Amino acid sequence: MRVLINALSVTNQSGRHVLMGHLNQLRRWTEGEHDYVILHHDSNQDIVTPQPEYRWVKCPPETAQWAARARWEYRNLNRLAADTASDFIFTPAGVTVPGIERPQVVFCQNPWCLVPELHQTWKDKAKATLQRRSYRRTMGEAALMVFNSQYMSDAYRVNAGFDAASSLIVYQAISDQTWTAAADLGKSLREKNHIVSVSAMAPHKAADVLVRSLRLVHHAGVKARLTFAGGWPDAGYRARVEGLVESLGLKDAVTFTGWISEHELHRLYSRADLFCLLSRCESFGIPAVEAQSFGTPALGTDTCAIPEVGGAGGLYSSVDNAQSAAENILRCLTDDGLWRSLSDAAKTNALRFRWDTCSRPLLQMFDAVSVSP
Repeated sequence: MRVLINALSVTNQSGRHVLMGHLNQLRRWTEGEHDYVILHHDSNQDIVTPQPEYRWVKCPPETAQWAARARWEYRNLNRLAADTASDFIFTPAGVTVPGIERPQVVFCQNPWCLVPELHQTWKDKAKATLQRRSYRRTMGEAALMVFNSQYMSDAYRVNAGFDAASSLIVYQAISDQTWTAAADLGKSLREKNHIVSVSAMAPHKAADVLVRSLRLVHHAGVKARLTFAGGWPDAGYRARVEGLVESLGLKDAVTFTGWISEHELHRLYSRADLFCLLSRCESFGIPAVEAQSFGTPALGTDTCAIPEVGGAGGLYSSVDNAQSAAENILRCLTDDGLWRSLSDAAKTNALRFRWDTCSRPLLQMFDAVSVSP
């Protein structure tokens, strides 16, 4: 079979990691049986690799923006599917494109529109309403719904008011390079009382709450340090967090590294005493699993997919509750027995997230499409 991979919605590092991780695994398993036509644009040109099973089709630059992309897909996707003789379309955008003749397999991993607390402006609310309607329509149209967590499956079902006709839960994995580094380093570089938070620090990652928690930890007599690693897509939010750090007297205790190399990131996971990300919304949480593979306990919130993914390798506080998060941090930093128990559980939990395990359910999509009406 030939699959048209609509990668136009993949515009961030996490999306690239997930799509190409699954796709490269499928390519190895289905060599000589299936091949893949992949739509991309200038903004994700870095996913292009010279594999004989891959055919790359470059699309206009405006397809990197969601509204322009939706219009372009509606006008062109049927033609592209016919021109490439594709049997079905796989999209990681979480929605079907209306009016498409080929079966569509939809991979769902963005819960933003399903979490009302994140919609602050009228533009946010309008966009979220449109996305929820699209999610509802997709549940009835897709040949197969693929969810990256049970949380996402439940959220789509509640939004639609009915179950999809056919669906799968397909987790995502961490890279082979991370597994190799975890095996080599483990906790050999561990720095006592060093808290690490890794992500693209958008406002919903709640870095401000973590800073307030750190202040409470200091008030309790534990002089912990905090490193934020990753970009800040909202410069205004970074400025507010930096201002909060200074106003709370934490300037010497908090480091902002920005984006760092993979080598530096692996060393940071080994150095960390704790990983902590207090997100208000998370459909998965790859950095937490990466940290766990090194034996680093991962502290998060009790919302969305975070406890489902972090499992017994972490502790979870309620959203926007700096006091509860600080109590969990203090427990881990002051109770060596608890830390060791969580570290062991973290390593065990991380083993669930290898590509050769996580991608295997996706093989079912070929059978699901062949029997769809």
